[in-house]
Amino acid sequence: MADFSSNRLESTDGNGEPKRPLLSVALLPSAATLGNLLCGVFAIMCCLLAIRSAYFDAGHKTANSLLLAWFPTYIAVGAYLIVLSMIFDALDGRLARIARHTTEFGAQLDSIADIVSFGAAPAMLFLALLLPLAVPADGEPIVNKLEWRLGLLGALVYVSCAAIRLARYNAENVEGEEAQRRFRGLPVPGAAAGLIALLVLHEDLVFTQALWFGIDWAVGVRWSIGPAAFLLGLLMVSRLNYVHVFNEYVRRDHPPIHLVGLVILVGIGIFSPQILLAVLATVYVLSGVLLKLRGGRVGKQPTKAREIPTRIDVP
Repeated sequence: MADFSSNRLESTDGNGEPKRPLLSVALLPSAATLGNLLCGVFAIMCCLLAIRSAYFDAGHKTANSLLLAWFPTYIAVGAYLIVLSMIFDALDGRLARIARHTTEFGAQLDSIADIVSFGAAPAMLFLALLLPLAVPADGEPIVNKLEWRLGLLGALVYVSCAAIRLARYNAENVEGEEAQRRFRGLPVPGAAAGLIALLVLHEDLVFTQALWFGIDWAVGVRWSIGPAAFLLGLLMVSRLNYVHVFNEYVRRDHPPIHLVGLVILVGIGIFSPQILLAVLATVYVLSGVLLKLRGGRVGKQPTKAREIPTRIDVP
């Protein structure tokens, strides 16, 4: 047997020097990133459960499970798991700064987790919603071929643009204060929030069988998800400026009167988390467009890419 040990290739940096092997990782930030990833995996598992229930069980409701009694459908469970992924995604960057351990490893792990939780999982939840309606176990299809094809196209464009957005973010990532205040293009978690907000709203309308003014609003929301996924994908790869919500609005000081607004938001979230999620996601998605129309800029875009990327909040 030939000995290849002496001919083993070593990776090098930009100067031709061998790269140092990865000797350690930050435990808590990486654990939070893995929590983000696992929530996305469980959200995809909810897609499988929803399809299984639609074809093999009596209905697709989750009320027969004690663990899922608070949610109307498996699609809603998966959507809220993505919300939990967003919390983990916000935590890992904070924990990395507290530990003063920002690394290339952390940045790449963030991107891998985000493409699953905020790219593939929301698109799969949408397709898991449409598939049983387009090809039901019995009876006539509820979703026609046009809506199914538009939904499939929107989901494919959304996932593709999410991957491009994350790759571009890693390639163009820059250091400096301005990089912590704004993003170029809609962040991937923001796009996921816009998509799952429509999914949660649809599932709630179907479960409650809400008919306002004689209109089945669930059908309208369902029709809007495919085009929304397409538009969200385009916004992710656009050059519109979006603010960093945590650094711009959470970390800085605010007048005491702002506590009233916070209490109102919490109250809306307790009364109707579906409405709160839809409103917040819509406002954030449209904020980049409004800033562009007003001619405003969150900050100057640094042009020089950093040579050694450090871990910052992944979009």
